[in-house]
Amino acid sequence: MSPRRERLLRIAFWAGAVADALALVPMLSPRVAALMWGIEAPTPAGWYALGAGASLMLGWTGLLAWAARRPGERAFVAPLTVLVVVGIVVTEVACVRSGAVQLGKMAPTLAMQALLAVLFGVAYHWRSGLEAS
Repeated sequence: MSPRRERLLRIAFWAGAVADALALVPMLSPRVAALMWGIEAPTPAGWYALGAGASLMLGWTGLLAWAARRPGERAFVAPLTVLVVVGIVVTEVACVRSGAVQLGKMAPTLAMQALLAVLFGVAYHWRSGLEAS
């Protein structure tokens, strides 16, 4: 693996780990969720979903930090992460379409996820031949 690809993967993994860690805040704090997304006090079912999502987000944060330690050996975590990000984006778009969250409130989150997905994709598919260009 080229040093540049390994460096890009490491950057992607750490960027994803930081983003996931920060995503825990609105998932665990109703005040922050209300400020960011306009989501007011969730129902008990909503708390269940947020708690389950926060647990998975914390686990993925750890996975990305682990992958960053040896990005060459753990590169396949990148496309798995893109799959997870796409799933979250689909959920958020459905939430916006249902009227539960305004697009303007969700737009920054969607933009960050798009940037991360591109970063993971570029880092994973980087070929050493591109470096000569």
